[in-house]
Amino acid sequence: MGGFLGFVYRQWTVKPKPLPPALSLSGKTALITGANSGLGLEAARELVSRRLSRLIIAVRDPSKVWPLDHDSYESIAGFGKRTEKLERLDYALLNAGVKMMSYEKSALGHETNVQINHLGTSAVSLAVLPALNKTSKKFNTSTRLTIVSSEGHFWIPFKERTASNILMHMDDPKTFGTQQQRYYTSKLLNVLWTRELASKISPEEVVVNTVNPGFCYSGLHRHSASFINVFLWLFAWTPEQGGSCLTDALVRQGGSHGAYVSEQRLTAPSPFVLSPEGATVQKKIWSETIALLKQEAPAIDMSMVA
Repeated sequence: MGGFLGFVYRQWTVKPKPLPPALSLSGKTALITGANSGLGLEAARELVSRRLSRLIIAVRDPSKVWPLDHDSYESIAGFGKRTEKLERLDYALLNAGVKMMSYEKSALGHETNVQINHLGTSAVSLAVLPALNKTSKKFNTSTRLTIVSSEGHFWIPFKERTASNILMHMDDPKTFGTQQQRYYTSKLLNVLWTRELASKISPEEVVVNTVNPGFCYSGLHRHSASFINVFLWLFAWTPEQGGSCLTDALVRQGGSHGAYVSEQRLTAPSPFVLSPEGATVQKKIWSETIALLKQEAPAIDMSMVA
């Protein structure tokens, strides 16, 4: 798992399957971030086709659905408060993300991949926890929170891990790296955050996992170099197949918690994540993220993990 040849083999041989037609999500409510296009949209369509009672699509454009901007903590806090007013929230799929190929500073002052993919996603995960927890207690059922990561978390050196403050260090343009390194690092942060978040929440209340949707045709690649089109032609899954990977991780994979789901099965994350050093960095990333959010986003409810 994790090597280029393994990646090629899986992309050519694995054929993700949609949810069983007989599976019914009647009575359930789900929210998906970044579901206005691509894999998120296909996941939304598949959930609705399985008789989901209510679907909330959260994107930056407020004219379309529930507004949610990962580069605004005010937006994230408001979104969380709105979810708490729902009658129930059974599933939350945090799919929104970017892949920036050159250094850009976000509106909040952090490197954009880190802000949108890690800090924003982490803040949203905390903001929706109260609604998921309330549902689990009210209806005596486990709810599910799934964060979209990437197999790319296997492939980066993560040199920033030795810095005294990792997240602050990653705001320095000199640390950005080349090509997709920073994007893949942000996906590693997703895995580390998910594992630590899961350690602080009972799976009987909220099951927390992360998922690799595979390499798929998607607008995510719009900032990539032109040669990406060759890789897409050779190896990519369809958006529908990627969406099925997301829905599978969201509503199936029973008995999991803090897990990494890839090719629609529970899979070991990268050796670094499982190493003693990875465990130490995982807790460091958690502490730094919580401290940053307490300072920059005090309106977000963090009581479940305090």
